[in-house]
Amino acid sequence: MFVKHIEDHSAHYWKSYRVMKDNFYQCPPLFDIGNDAFQRKVVNVLPKKDLLKILGIGSGRGELDCVNIRRMLGHVSRINNTVVEPSVEAIEAYKSLICGDLSDRVNTSWYNETFQQYQKRRDGNVATDKFHFISAVHSLYYADNDGRSIDYLIDLLEKDGVLFIIIQNDHSGFIRLFDKLAEYFGSHPVNVTEGIVTSKIVKCLDSDDSLVYDVMKQRHQINISSCFEESVEGSLILDFLTQMVDFKSTVTKDFLQSVLDYLKTPDCSEILSDGKIIFREDWDAFIIRKK
Repeated sequence: MFVKHIEDHSAHYWKSYRVMKDNFYQCPPLFDIGNDAFQRKVVNVLPKKDLLKILGIGSGRGELDCVNIRRMLGHVSRINNTVVEPSVEAIEAYKSLICGDLSDRVNTSWYNETFQQYQKRRDGNVATDKFHFISAVHSLYYADNDGRSIDYLIDLLEKDGVLFIIIQNDHSGFIRLFDKLAEYFGSHPVNVTEGIVTSKIVKCLDSDDSLVYDVMKQRHQINISSCFEESVEGSLILDFLTQMVDFKSTVTKDFLQSVLDYLKTPDCSEILSDGKIIFREDWDAFIIRKK
């Protein structure tokens, strides 16, 4: 069975994401998460230098990066910002955000590539530059097994540098859904559960005495009621949830029904008194400092 991974189809990815974002249910904006903690545990502990070097892995359209950059500019004069993002559309949106007042104090280098491609190219060039701050927000799911990407990013940090990661909690409805999909495909067809989840990060961090870290938990919810209707919106949300293009036409009718039935269970969702089906997407935000 030929499966099209949504990450390989940028236009469909962003179309699906925008529809899903429109159906966020009683969620705080992403850039509000850990606002006070970010100021105390990241900005206030970063080296007080004229120039700060930062790296964004999978920065998307740059909304969160730009909020964090503004916070940092209250403490430093200039920032060298390296952005690694595989979507051309996302990079163009990011450029429009940073082209105003930020551009005078922020020099940005753009890399239209995946994290794996960036890593391979950097290692091939034997690069030695390191960073004071690295962010990877919902971007390490496809990276590797067993935390090797976490080790790699930590190695890129300067002393007292900070790594900021937001990742799905092991008990998120997404992870439960991926396990359900693995029953059908033998393993998840886009290997999401082979990548990074909270338990792997904690295991990696607890074995390293040179690191200190904090974890902030965030409850996040999506109204997925339209997935159970014959609608374009519902099909796009289902594509994002499964991380596959045209999920409904990819699997058999029986398996599609079993997935829809599973999405209604307490493993994934809560059904409200008004009939809304609210998908549980729990996140953990890690703030990791290299001593």
